[in-house]
Amino acid sequence: MKAKLLLPRLFLVAFALGATGLLHSAEKPFSFMKGVNISHWLSQNGPTHSYGDPAWFNESDVAWIAAQGFDHIRLPVDVRLCLAADGSLDPVKLQPVTATINWSRARGLGLVLDAHFLPGADFNSVGGDKRVYTDPVLMEKVAGVWRGLAKRYAGQGDWLRFEILNEPVADENKQLNPLMHRMLSAIRESNPTRIVYVTSNKWSQFSTVPDVELPADRNIALTIHYYEPLVFTHQRASWAGFDDKMDAVKFPGVVPDMAGHVAADRHEFGQKGDPLTVARVQASFEKVATWVRQRRPGLEIYVGEFGVYQVADADSKRNWIYTVRHECEKRGWGWAVWDYKGGFAVRDRDGNGTPILDGLFKGPGSIAP
Repeated sequence: MKAKLLLPRLFLVAFALGATGLLHSAEKPFSFMKGVNISHWLSQNGPTHSYGDPAWFNESDVAWIAAQGFDHIRLPVDVRLCLAADGSLDPVKLQPVTATINWSRARGLGLVLDAHFLPGADFNSVGGDKRVYTDPVLMEKVAGVWRGLAKRYAGQGDWLRFEILNEPVADENKQLNPLMHRMLSAIRESNPTRIVYVTSNKWSQFSTVPDVELPADRNIALTIHYYEPLVFTHQRASWAGFDDKMDAVKFPGVVPDMAGHVAADRHEFGQKGDPLTVARVQASFEKVATWVRQRRPGLEIYVGEFGVYQVADADSKRNWIYTVRHECEKRGWGWAVWDYKGGFAVRDRDGNGTPILDGLFKGPGSIAP
């Protein structure tokens, strides 16, 4: 159903400025090394705010982000919500996307336009939509959507990058590769050299990277997500399979007794007493680094999501975030933390930085990992 979006004057002014090219007069190379995800604004909207709600996110938020030391924004967009009834792109629904690109560019920030959902593709583990991976007719329709998006933003400079699809969940890893290649081909019709992110299957996990078939295109990068160990990063999160009475998990630390707190058939969280260590994180990163050295040396890697749910203690948040950031940066990989002011926030509801922000830009907690 197409909903009417009421946009404030702020959006329209920003859109007009972008059209006349009056932003960021002193251009410089844009970096995609230190980013933050803008969640629950143009995708996965909660009951308290609608798509594009300026009370949730606006130009002043971009200014705050730039002031903290971030160099880019990852903008998750539910592309399904940007389509009119006939399947064409709805210009009104794209106005906040364009505005955010312009706000970011004006402050020297890059922007990753992330197709967080596409028709026929979502990342729900139960009852999710996987049709696009096996339905060639639907895949062509979705290629047409990306063709339209790419053409609309073809005039933007290197401050804008495209991400084909967030966290795909095809039944088989090999089913993802044809989709990545087809969408890239559609994008290249109007954007021959723009950096485009491809990804791995099963929520862009590190473990599925070996099954990625990289396109021959040299203007691609690989985006992957990291939330391991999940028993720490998502502790007490109901959507991850935990109840709210499980023992607190620290990092570094150990897996607590999970009996009665997760379904009996969920074994991926580990056994009681299993160590949760920096070495475990390092080993995960090194496996991907080894694959890159073997398959395409110099390939740009982007950890487009990583984060810790709000219920973890402050020091543990700082420790884990610092560890992941450090593993990225020592390999020259870019990153974007999840998220700006949702359940994994770098900024709290009072406008202040959180322990997550500390771990990104200050260092580990008082008990260093």
